[in-house]
Amino acid sequence: HGGYFADDPKKSHDYTVSNATDQTRVMFYNKVLLGNESIQNVADQTLISAPKGFHSVRGTAFPYTEYIIYRYGQALPYLKITYKA
Repeated sequence: HGGYFADDPKKSHDYTVSNATDQTRVMFYNKVLLGNESIQNVADQTLISAPKGFHSVRGTAFPYTEYIIYRYGQALPYLKITYKA
């Protein structure tokens, strides 16, 4: 229901898929405008937007912190990173 970002690349790596031809993976380094963050300590799959008065959600219920935006204009892909794991 939104764009998910993490400050630890290990979290993002979990969502990559290895290319069958050359075993490379791709992830993007993004600039994200979080604005006023709503900090959520419990996963809430029902959110379809940031709570009223907030621009984004920071999820802290898992080992890695996640940042969720609901307006795609809040994120700018900055670097494409191709790597082998």
